[in-house]
Order: sequence, then structure tokens, then C-alpha cells
Amino acid sequence: RLRPMGITVDVETANRHGLRWLHDVANQRKHETIQARPCDRWLEEQQSMLALPPEKKEYDVHPGENLVNFDKHPLHHPLSIYDSFCRGVA
Repeated sequence: RLRPMGITVDVETANRHGLRWLHDVANQRKHETIQARPCDRWLEEQQSMLALPPEKKEYDVHPGENLVNFDKHPLHHPLSIYDSFCRGVA
């Protein structure tokens, strides 16, 4: 679409025209699934979005507490058991 107009397509040009297409075309048409224009839905949903917490919370971690030791032996049988069932098949 841009090449016939004599415009060299590079990252900046593609982003600029892509954003223009999103703004002028894609976000202006009624979306089949949500039955609304994405630009209108964005404004509605933006009101209900929560801001990020202002600061990162630190948690005390106590390794060793509530740790569960798992059995290191697998619950399945060794694969060599199939040799007894499949002799002469391969």
C-alpha cells in the first residue's frame, strides 16, 4: 500500500501508518464480538481499571517452615518391565 505511493517502508514509517490505520479504521468500526467500537469500549473499561500499587511490598520468607519432603523414589515402575511383555516383538 505504501510502495505505490513511493514511500520507503522502514520501521518508523510502518509504525506511523499502522497506528494511523488503528486509529482511523480498526478502532472506528463496530467489533462483531463485543458489539461496540474498540475505542468506545476502551474508554468504558479504562474507568474500571485499577492503578498499580504505589510501592512494592516486601514479604518475610522463612525457608524451612512448612516445607514438605517428597519421596525421591518414583511412583512408576522401571521401563525395563516392558521387556518381559514385548519379547520378540521388535
